[in-house]
Parts: sequence; structure tokens; C-alpha cells
Amino acid sequence: MMPGIVSDQSTAGRIVEDLDVFGEPEPGAPTRVEVQVRACLSFGELLALLMFTPGLNLLWEELDDDEAVQHAVRFAALTADITDLYYLAAYATALYQGDEVLDTGRVYPAVDDDEYLTAVGRAVTRVFGVAA
Repeated sequence: MMPGIVSDQSTAGRIVEDLDVFGEPEPGAPTRVEVQVRACLSFGELLALLMFTPGLNLLWEELDDDEAVQHAVRFAALTADITDLYYLAAYATALYQGDEVLDTGRVYPAVDDDEYLTAVGRAVTRVFGVAA
């Protein structure tokens, strides 16, 4: 269990030193703070996050921008279900490598553009230094 501090709801200012408050406080809204999270992700998990996260659509030109790829992964990681990610990673890697997709009884999203999948995989390797 992680230690924590229970305090009255903050309406402005810092609760602790070196903690960034996100945005301007709004009356009646909870204070939001920036939290750094460290994750260890495989090639397949990174590929799956970039390919299958709803609401995340990297444009072709964004795949050449390391910062855009990193930002997209951070966004995707916040929305990911870790159990689903495990299966999506195996699926994405199989598609990327041209292997047979194992039947796990799950329904996977369709990939209509193999060239885009390959470009996303190359971006993952370039930006994060991992390969399939």
C-alpha cells in the first residue's frame, strides 16, 4: 500500500512542494495534480497502444515526430486496460510480423492498412529502441 496524505479539498495553491497543479482551479472542481507514472512496455504493447486506442489517430507525418509518438503513447497508456493490452499486443505483433493470429476467443479490431501498421512499428522501434 502506498502512503498518502488526506487533506481538506484544495481550492488553490500547492499542497506539497514540487507538485505541479494542472490548470487553473475552478470553483467546486477538484484540484488536479500532475502524477508521473513509470511503465515497462514491450514492442507489441507500444504498437497496440498506438494502433488500437480509441480517439488516438496519429497522422502519417506525426509518425516521423518522436515527440508526437511519445505523447500519443502517454495518452494511450492512461486509457489502456492492462488485461486487454496483453492480448492486443500479441495480436498487433502477429499482424506486424505476418504471423498467424491465434484464436483466443476475443474480437480484435480490424487493421485495414498494413502499410500504416508497418510505419507505426518502425516509429516504435525508432523512438523507443525496441523491435518485434
